[in-house]
Amino acid sequence: MKSSLLIQFNTIFLLLLIVLNVSQPSFAAEDTQPFEVKQIHVGFDGLYKVGRWVPVVVELITNEPQELQLSVVALSPDGNPTEVPSKVYSLPRQGDYQLYSQFKTGLLDSPLKIRLQDAKTKEVLREISYSPQSSSSQFTAIGLEQSAELWAIIGSISGFDPVSTEAPNAFDKSQNQFTTLLSNTSALPEAAYGYDSLDTLIVDSSSSVSTKENQAIQNWVANGGHLVVCVGDNVEAYQNSEFAKWVPVKVTGKNRVRELSSLELFAAVRSRIRGVATAARIEIDSNSGEVLATSLDGPLLVRVPFGLGVVTFLALDLNTSPLVNWEGLSNLCQKLASRSRQPVSSNQKNDTLGKRISKTGISEMETQVFHSQQNFPEVKRPSHWWVMGLVLFYLLLVGPLDYFLVHRILKKPHITWITFPVLVTLAAVWGITSAQTDNGNRLQSTQLNLVDYDASSGQLRGRFYLNLYSPEMRRYQVNVNSTAPGKQTPVEYFPTHLSWNGLPETTFAGMYRSAEGTITGPAYQLSEESHSITNLPILKWGTKSLRADWSRQEPGLLESRLTGNSLGQLSGSMTHQFSSPLKEWVIAYGNRVYIPIVNPEQLEDSFIIPGQTWNISGPRVESRNIKGYLTRAVSRRIEQKGQNNATVITVQTDYDPFSKDTYEILKMLTYYDMSGGFGYTRLTNLSAEQLDLSEQLRLGRAVLFARMDTPLSQVQLDDQQLDQEQQSTYIRVVIPVKKSTDIQYELPSLKDEDDQPKDQKETPSGSDKE
Repeated sequence: MKSSLLIQFNTIFLLLLIVLNVSQPSFAAEDTQPFEVKQIHVGFDGLYKVGRWVPVVVELITNEPQELQLSVVALSPDGNPTEVPSKVYSLPRQGDYQLYSQFKTGLLDSPLKIRLQDAKTKEVLREISYSPQSSSSQFTAIGLEQSAELWAIIGSISGFDPVSTEAPNAFDKSQNQFTTLLSNTSALPEAAYGYDSLDTLIVDSSSSVSTKENQAIQNWVANGGHLVVCVGDNVEAYQNSEFAKWVPVKVTGKNRVRELSSLELFAAVRSRIRGVATAARIEIDSNSGEVLATSLDGPLLVRVPFGLGVVTFLALDLNTSPLVNWEGLSNLCQKLASRSRQPVSSNQKNDTLGKRISKTGISEMETQVFHSQQNFPEVKRPSHWWVMGLVLFYLLLVGPLDYFLVHRILKKPHITWITFPVLVTLAAVWGITSAQTDNGNRLQSTQLNLVDYDASSGQLRGRFYLNLYSPEMRRYQVNVNSTAPGKQTPVEYFPTHLSWNGLPETTFAGMYRSAEGTITGPAYQLSEESHSITNLPILKWGTKSLRADWSRQEPGLLESRLTGNSLGQLSGSMTHQFSSPLKEWVIAYGNRVYIPIVNPEQLEDSFIIPGQTWNISGPRVESRNIKGYLTRAVSRRIEQKGQNNATVITVQTDYDPFSKDTYEILKMLTYYDMSGGFGYTRLTNLSAEQLDLSEQLRLGRAVLFARMDTPLSQVQLDDQQLDQEQQSTYIRVVIPVKKSTDIQYELPSLKDEDDQPKDQKETPSGSDKE
């Protein structure tokens, strides 16, 4: 007995020795890899936003020539690992290199895998994992909600206090604002989508970037980003920088400024700025932009539009006296970087959102857009109450009713061995048949195009929402190409930036859930530059929401000859060259909105036809107060009998978060701040803040919102092209307006008579007839 145990022990010992000897070459192989990873940069100093594109830079040293590809694996909102590869990098010789890629994560605290693979054989040469719960990760990656503001400064700038990410486990995510320091400019994103997580980028005259990095920043601002530039005494350095080549603020010299009280008012502090400052002498276009602070020698702080984005320009240096020692510097910096004009108190927002989440599951405007695209005509599922009623009826049928049948009527209890299986079988057959009928048996989709166009620069920004409904459990290959909304013969389609689309919520399938404990689903891959998706899994009778983004330059699609004054009155004409008429259009300028007077029998007369000059002063155009129009406010004048005075009551229509009217939702999203924002809708717009064009109105430009009949995207699903007939297209155009000091005075019309009683008349609030 003892000898047999000794033999077994010796056998196990020999096997362990063999395993150790076999594993030794693998460790040696790792030591002789053809490259060495020096450092990994994720996001901006380790910070990024969930649901946004995040830049990744890998610094390495190669020992021999090779071709590498960088890819990042992260979780989608559904828990699917998604892999996003970079372009192929050819490293011709031994030396230091940087590899750049992008990824999106759909869950907070999502684990990451960074892979370096051979471009030819696709063999993974090195995989570096990151887990938020681990303290031994080789890099930092902290995901933030989209409601947080993320700012980045290039170099040290006084007044902005960068957060520390050296201890990720102790990092406080409950703050509303985070500032990161970008000390290594060589790790800046190479493409505009790399700045997707960033709200504001702050630079000064000493900030230096390469031509390629400058182009990425320029494209990001043109597509809706926010750049803050601070220039003081060092005017020459700024004029020689890359930013001076495109920032729409002209620097002509410098001044000595003593009076800085307007800057104190802008910062909303009582502390005085004592001393004399050297300020850059700046000029902006008189027709666009706003002066936020000024002095006797000219503007000190301006905010001007650039494409669909904004540039804030401060003519003072924050690192020099007298601002560097000013007590109100931190307040000033916060106002410089933030674009929000209607802040909501945290307590008020949290209380309201808590009630909204518990009742509707909708707390964001972007969530309402998401749900509006979940309507599939052939899917007619019963309500929850109907299902609960059927369950109750089934329990009554197989219980008390079956008992009453076999005991009271038939008086043969043993027959229940027949009636019970028959009832269960009939219910199962009926359930399967009705499920097949209600859920449909073919692939369905909803498709929505949202296009923004800046008429001044010709900048186009497109967003395509695609929702797929699958009648079977399978994987799909998805490719989306889009085209510009201009007159093109033939139509030219170009690739898009395609990925999943997530909910900015804490509810089921929301992005604000923790990845810890999430059930991991099947993986799928994105192509290089995210132009297509491979092996996209969809469950039987399940849906998948995708989003494709694109941008390009298309000058000359709209020519504006509009003139406006300080009262929001517009005059003049414009001509557009879009591919189809603009229908159900709305033009906002200042605090006024212009809408068509529609005759149901002559709808074509209300359209803006391409190639034809359209005059805003025409007889079929009505002007109203923009807030009254958006909130559908009605002013009721109640005259008191026997008195000369009257009482005017204005009533707003409550906003419906359950509405799935895409036109009304996108219109509210376009002019969100002008409607009162959160105060009216009770929904925040932090996730889709760039889609709110109210800021362009404050900068002196007009904003047009309209519907078009032209489908702009082609969806290739496997070898099948989806039908474009159900595709919706909406366009928003930012229009330059020449400022005028003339004011148009209009006398009220005496021809229109109201059929309502004289003591009570209702008029849309803010209309010309009010």
